[in-house]
Amino acid sequence: MAGVHLSSLSTLNYRNLAPGTLNFPAGVTGVFGENGAGKTNLLEAAYLALTGLTDAPKLEQLVQSGEREAYVRADVQQGGSLSIQEVGLGRGRRQLKVDGVRVRTGDLPRGSAVWIRPEDSELVFGPPAGRRAYLDALLSRLSARYGQQLARYDRTVSQRNAALRAGEDWAMHVWDDALVRLGTDIMLFRRRALTRLNELAAEANEALGSRKPLTLTLAESTAPETYAADLAGRRAEELARGSTVTGPHRDDLTLTLGAFAASEYASRGEGRTVALALRRAELELLAERFGEKPVLLIDDFSAELDPGRRAFLLDLAASVPQALVTGTERAPGAVLTLRAHAGRFMPEEAPVEVGA
Repeated sequence: MAGVHLSSLSTLNYRNLAPGTLNFPAGVTGVFGENGAGKTNLLEAAYLALTGLTDAPKLEQLVQSGEREAYVRADVQQGGSLSIQEVGLGRGRRQLKVDGVRVRTGDLPRGSAVWIRPEDSELVFGPPAGRRAYLDALLSRLSARYGQQLARYDRTVSQRNAALRAGEDWAMHVWDDALVRLGTDIMLFRRRALTRLNELAAEANEALGSRKPLTLTLAESTAPETYAADLAGRRAEELARGSTVTGPHRDDLTLTLGAFAASEYASRGEGRTVALALRRAELELLAERFGEKPVLLIDDFSAELDPGRRAFLLDLAASVPQALVTGTERAPGAVLTLRAHAGRFMPEEAPVEVGA
């Protein structure tokens, strides 16, 4: 299967990265160096330029200290054509362009990158909001309509909460009708997508050597058939709390290992395996949906990993048309190796083996 290719990445005033342009070949590019050298920031910039997405709580956190604006650009080969994707950043502002034309985040190619990082363990051990965000982000990339409906639903919940805090019981039917319509769409799409996501995650978990089967299910606070009645039945509670307590914004993606919830009973190693299985499933699902394998970004490939999981990650990197892999040591099998130091990245020759 063909894949997305990040030909080059340019940055200006982005975190601690020195301004400049890096060119990336097909295959694995390894980036190594000490902690704090800019390796994670490089992958974050690449992910932002490819997808328009960031986890930063505030956009200004991405701007280098002492500067007011930052900029990243990706030259991307996808679908047989080359495009230039640019992201401008400022205080509370993000401007996206493709080939010089302003676009919204949802207009960018949605299957262009998958980012695997040590923090993914929080998908397993963290609160339901993190798992829900993972699922919503993935489904929004699979379906533009899902992302649009989710945004409308979130706005409706916020407006309904304001009405609840104001004690406007008389107006609830207006918000309830919209909430049920949008929330039902979201729940039904989640159920359909989870069927395939569960299959792919279970396969990846087994390939990682887990002896316990992995199952993904939705813990829903309501169902499409009873949504309207459940809202009405909890009206008094919601007025007292001043918030909407029923709907897909309160659901959880339950991860079960064997017969037990992974969030409560999995070891750290098992949790890392489950997180890797989720990202592998994300990669495969995006490839199936868009017909091209995404660029794979792997941060700190050896962090908290035993040899088996490390080998799985490196094999996964080698299986896609392009991967960027960072670590405190060189990534084996890299076509290009870059040494990171103080936000700069310099090519390094592969070490010569004694006796070769």
